Amino acid sequence: MSERLRTEVSPARVGVPSAEDMRRQLEGRVEVVEASRERYAALESLLSGTRWKRHLRAQPGALEAVLRHEAAFDEAMERIQRRAQADGWPVQSPVLVTIRDVWMLRSRLEALVRKRLDELAPVSGAPSLVEALSRLEKLVFEAISLEPIPGEVRLFEGDTADFAFALRLYLSLIGTLVLGPLANRWGGGLLAFVLLSLLFANIVHGVLCSGKYWLTSKRLVWKPYTGEPVQLSLRSIMEEGLQVSILGVRVLGERKLFIQDMAQSHLLAVLMELRRQPPLLDSVRTERLADVLCFEATLQDGTSRRGYAVLRPGYVAFLPRHQGTEVLRAIIGTRSTLRVRAGEMPHLIEQLRYLPSEAAFDACVERAVAAAGGERWSAWEARYDAIAPVWKEIRLLTPGSSPRMLSGKVGWSQQEEAVRLLADWPKR
Repeated sequence: MSERLRTEVSPARVGVPSAEDMRRQLEGRVEVVEASRERYAALESLLSGTRWKRHLRAQPGALEAVLRHEAAFDEAMERIQRRAQADGWPVQSPVLVTIRDVWMLRSRLEALVRKRLDELAPVSGAPSLVEALSRLEKLVFEAISLEPIPGEVRLFEGDTADFAFALRLYLSLIGTLVLGPLANRWGGGLLAFVLLSLLFANIVHGVLCSGKYWLTSKRLVWKPYTGEPVQLSLRSIMEEGLQVSILGVRVLGERKLFIQDMAQSHLLAVLMELRRQPPLLDSVRTERLADVLCFEATLQDGTSRRGYAVLRPGYVAFLPRHQGTEVLRAIIGTRSTLRVRAGEMPHLIEQLRYLPSEAAFDACVERAVAAAGGERWSAWEARYDAIAPVWKEIRLLTPGSSPRMLSGKVGWSQQEEAVRLLADWPKR
């Protein structure tokens, strides 16, 4: 459209209609364009400034009006352009001046809408005004539930103020005690004041960036202490949409979100990677599968390997400690770029307990064992050494000329479950 607006029509001819005649010939389409000018100007005013979301929510009809009349505007512009070119209207005619002015206003609004959309969500290519406004409307006006919705379970949560804010406060205090006297000595009171102001601003920034978050089976929810909540559907996370750094994790999906949690951001990213893909993506189970116990263990089979044991009524599986990445890839069936740390393995097993059936859980564990180079012993080929009490150590052995032993210790909260699961195992 903008290219056509820059194309000059043929020189004026004798009998060029007046502005009033042009309007009559266009049968109300000039009035449609002029009405759009008012709507564009009103929406541009709302989207300008730092509190544009608040202003837009206060007057939702401005955005809706632009979307509702955009098809009529496009039709009117097409008809005016065709008539002007066919009849050779001069470029200085009032009608063409009007549509050029409106088109420039629309182009400015379109750029502003894309800018606001880019602040909230990833934007690829150059979406049309209607596409960008539709996405912006959904993001700005969507209702966010801070409690689990039906069919949803809260899996993981954190508070960024717990660690990051304490670190900022600690560094700011140390900076004040160490650098304050030096700044006062070298630069006088002004330099000391500037330094203290910067350190204080660092603390304030930490407060403004802090908040709580929680991961559910369907979405990631972020509730800052100062500001409005944000939610992001796990299904919407892009292929390379999980970017982990020392400061936190950046998530790219239907929204842009940065969780600044230095203590738990890596684990959060691993859990999102697991939950955003099959088989857990479509799982609607809200209660964990019973009869599963995961604990640290050591496998002795000529060598000694540390890892994690997964105890079930009919078998025990051993997963080497540093093979978490292979376990994750075996579960989701793709080569994830995320590296699973050793201590994060039990969290993967815990998430598998939300699979829809025992068969699905056992199949995932079997694939994980094969991918990680682990072991899987059935209750018929191994023996439970009941001499040692469960609270002290669990020992499972395979008889034969080359015996192997899997041993580990469970926590206090796991002891009752361990006794129950081992009750039917053959005893040594």
